[in-house]
Amino acid sequence: MKLIYLSKAKQDKQRKNNRLIEQIFDEHGVALRRFIRIRSGKINDCEGLVQDVYVRLSQIENLSEKFAGRVDTVRSYLFSIASNLIIDRFRKAQTRHEDDRIGLDQVEIVSHLGGPERYVQNKHILKLIQQTLEKIKPIHRQAFLLSRVENMSYQQISDTLGVSVSTIEKYISAVLLVLREKVIDQ
Repeated sequence: MKLIYLSKAKQDKQRKNNRLIEQIFDEHGVALRRFIRIRSGKINDCEGLVQDVYVRLSQIENLSEKFAGRVDTVRSYLFSIASNLIIDRFRKAQTRHEDDRIGLDQVEIVSHLGGPERYVQNKHILKLIQQTLEKIKPIHRQAFLLSRVENMSYQQISDTLGVSVSTIEKYISAVLLVLREKVIDQ
């Protein structure tokens, strides 16, 4: 009998939390959506993030005690959860993006997947790229490799090389133009 009573008490507490969460979203939902749209910069992610905030709130035990008498805390807590979720999504997207990149040292392994003709073609292209990069001005090559191999932003490269971001853009554009002429258009 006691086990059923505890289960019922837990259900009552969950219903109370759900009502509180609905009340919180009624009061702060519009501001939360606006906050998420501005912070994430993506309109289509907004509802998914709002749902994730809802889930996080529903997982908190004693939610009503936590927010008792603290109206200003509720809003800042919602925004903190949303900020953390946006950061988490950004980091996951960055990780996925980095995992999609293939380094120059991995080209040989990947090239085997297309058969012997593809392997020979890829080896030839890689050799052309390396030869072309050797002929390019060292500063241009360095900017290009920092961008494409080290995955540095133009601002980071600018800071590293001590030139403006627009100069970095020009260097990398020049390298890409030469690579296109020597490798792709060949």
